[in-house]
Amino acid sequence: MTSSVPVWFGDLQVGDVTVEDDGSLGFEYAARWRATQGAFPISLTLPLTAGRFEAGAISPWLANLLPEERQLKVLTRTYGLDHADTLALLKEIGGDTAGALSFGAPSTRARWTYTPLTEFYGVDDPQAALERHFEDLRARPFLAGEEGVRVSLAGGQEKSALAVLDSNGVAVLRLPQDGDIIAIPRDGAPSTIILKPDNPILPGIVENETYCLRLAQAVGIESADVTILPAGARRAICVLRYDRRIGSEGGLRRVHQEDFAQANGVPPGRKYERGTLRGPDLKTLLGTGLNFSSADALSLLDQLIFNILVANTDAHAKNYSLLLPIGSGPRLSPLYDVSSVLPWPDVVQYFAQNIAGKKRKPGDVDARHWDAVARASNYRPGDTRTRVEELIDRLVANRVAVTEAVVNLPGCKPGYVDQVAALVEENALRIGGRLSARLRALDQAES
Repeated sequence: MTSSVPVWFGDLQVGDVTVEDDGSLGFEYAARWRATQGAFPISLTLPLTAGRFEAGAISPWLANLLPEERQLKVLTRTYGLDHADTLALLKEIGGDTAGALSFGAPSTRARWTYTPLTEFYGVDDPQAALERHFEDLRARPFLAGEEGVRVSLAGGQEKSALAVLDSNGVAVLRLPQDGDIIAIPRDGAPSTIILKPDNPILPGIVENETYCLRLAQAVGIESADVTILPAGARRAICVLRYDRRIGSEGGLRRVHQEDFAQANGVPPGRKYERGTLRGPDLKTLLGTGLNFSSADALSLLDQLIFNILVANTDAHAKNYSLLLPIGSGPRLSPLYDVSSVLPWPDVVQYFAQNIAGKKRKPGDVDARHWDAVARASNYRPGDTRTRVEELIDRLVANRVAVTEAVVNLPGCKPGYVDQVAALVEENALRIGGRLSARLRALDQAES
């Protein structure tokens, strides 16, 4: 072994990622961590046992903590690293990641600091500071290279992890309110919100995702809390981090999580089922629910049904996650990263996983395909069809209220909300109509 990088939960060492002479990685839990009351495994693929886990287990899990595509290229160039050197990059930016862990250095509460965006950019107007921040992200994702800033978020979409402070400068776990301060976490401090700015390639993405997630909440699916933040000439969707909690002492605490790519041991390049290096299919994704309680397993089915109803074709393996909280078993994470592809006909229209063995577009989903979903999840087809109809009814019933709520958010462009609301309802009703026709045909056959 030539070197190692420690992995931390706060100031408790969880274990070490080791590097062998040939460059292969390994992982081993610290004996003290294994003996700690309430200790959790970092992954379903890395159970809390003694001994060394080989590269096949730890390497894909680590890779899923890093950003992808352009952001990854900029980061590796910034630090002079090979894009394949996952561990070296995590050592540089892995202070605040998805979940609870830090890499290289502990997250010691006494050292946490937050710098308001207005102070960082030297402007008085919070919106102007936020707009400057979005411009900054293009040149240096996650403020790479800034002293004390070590942040990593997965995915290819441009985003930022920041924190909400109250008027006294204390970090709070809520969406921003009047008088709150948006700040940059430093020196191991946890972020509390994720911001995803508007994107000219996907016009209306901010309104689209905000509407879809608020609609999910309205129909009874636990989802990430979201709002829209105006930023001068721009705007962003603001997502409250569900992997953060307020502890009994009143301070922020991280909660561990992993996405379904990590939980199934596949690297980020295999998050889609399509391609020669196929990733998890529907059966694998729904089978991950076997690790949950029966209630959470049913909630996972609801998440999948909702993604189909709203035509979230990009619902790949990294867009489903589970929590590994202290002292309890795995739990399904709230729904997140949901947007409808229907307003963007030039974007890939096929769902991330095959349905009934084939690539399908939203307009292709028929009654018989729900039977395939039911078989993949070991549920009765009739019960699954009934659940689909229930969610369609709730979706239609809540359209007006959710549309009005999103339209009234500061910075919202109402036309985009009206467009996505109409397209989503049309898609859901089309699916519902096919289900009804199927049920009528079955009734006639039985009579």
